Amino acid sequence: MPGRSAPVIRTPARRARRAARALGLAIVTLPALAFGQEAGEPPSARDPLVQAWRQTRSRLEARGIRFEAFYTLDLLSTVAGGKRRATGVLGDVDLVLTTELEELVGWPGARAMFYVLGTHGDRPSRDDVGDLQGVSNIEDVDTWKLYEAWIEQDLGTRRASLLAGLYDVSSEFDVLPTASLFVHSSPGTGADLGLSGRNGPSAFPVTSIAARLALEPADWSYARIVVADGVPGDPDDPRGTEVHFDDGDGVLVVAELGLVDVAEQKERVTGGRRRKEENGGEATPAHHARHGKLAAGLWVYTSEFDDFVRTDAGGEPRTRDGSHGAYLLAEAHVFHEREDPDQGLSMFGRAGVADPRTAVVDAYLGGGAVYRGALPGRDEDELGLAVAAAHLGSDYRKASSRAGTTLESWEVALELSYRFHATPWLSIQPDMQVVFDPGGNADLDDAVVVGARFLISL
Repeated sequence: MPGRSAPVIRTPARRARRAARALGLAIVTLPALAFGQEAGEPPSARDPLVQAWRQTRSRLEARGIRFEAFYTLDLLSTVAGGKRRATGVLGDVDLVLTTELEELVGWPGARAMFYVLGTHGDRPSRDDVGDLQGVSNIEDVDTWKLYEAWIEQDLGTRRASLLAGLYDVSSEFDVLPTASLFVHSSPGTGADLGLSGRNGPSAFPVTSIAARLALEPADWSYARIVVADGVPGDPDDPRGTEVHFDDGDGVLVVAELGLVDVAEQKERVTGGRRRKEENGGEATPAHHARHGKLAAGLWVYTSEFDDFVRTDAGGEPRTRDGSHGAYLLAEAHVFHEREDPDQGLSMFGRAGVADPRTAVVDAYLGGGAVYRGALPGRDEDELGLAVAAAHLGSDYRKASSRAGTTLESWEVALELSYRFHATPWLSIQPDMQVVFDPGGNADLDDAVVVGARFLISL
């Protein structure tokens, strides 16, 4: 097991200084990066290092090797409500290597992925806001880990494939590409599934060994099923990559059926948080589903869970065999501008339910809208508004009440965000969130969180 680093004490003054330095650096350097070239001239036209990197990248891709690197920096200040007023600075490094094994070693119909994840910085949801769902979808402990490592094999045709290895379920299940704009966690994976299980599903920030079967009966439809370890990683040690098959872990099974636009069919969400497109390494905005997506999913854990309320004769919690839930999601490109069909308004929605006897969140409702090209001359920028409403399970609230904590029924988060594409490799995203009843805790005032996300893509 990896050793634990000594704790770092972060005082409010130190947090403020760190945030000010990071924000000051961004203010000084980003405008120069964004506007230091002539209109329409990409940075690569003037940067020999970038040109050399892209030439090397092209040669690797010709051999079936693709490398992507991303750095995300969030600056989030809780300016009202929550647990305290503070500024959090947190970052996420994604290093992704994908290979077409047929081109590389002559293995027909096979591909592989190796994904290293590094996270660092503060934890605003845990320390500042006190919410359940997560105001930042990159929040985790300080660590480096092997996040995904799998091989996928076509089964005679590209319409059927089998994948096995260390796998992020949210990369292909419960995914709404339009919702990838948002900083909040729940537009990515609904809180009913995201907060399920004894250590969450096999998704950010902890993945597990899994096997996934994917079928595409037609260009416009798909069916997927995955079986993953029921308790990913080590709940007592969130750092590092740990694979355990302990007695009682059981498995998580997720099945999803969907109807999609042909253009959306092959696209993935890496890490469940944002999309990477085949664009020569340059960052691009999410391509909205012009014809939409409709999908339904079921999930089941086979392990045993403690009942929140019911006890046996000895006063110990009763155990229940398994936990389950279901979700329905949809998105559609409802309006496009005449001059450019990729510009316009897309909308999405999701609903989910989970077993109230074992689930912290037993129901979820979310949705939103994203407009691409809302401002004149900013054709690739995106403006979005989303809502994420998590219903705290009745049994979970009863158990909390018995322990002396009164909880409200719902935690609701609103987010307004604008992604500005400063260069082909840099985006700047001012963001504002309002969290009503954080964690359902009646003693916490509604929280207001403002800040920005910076994404560098190589």
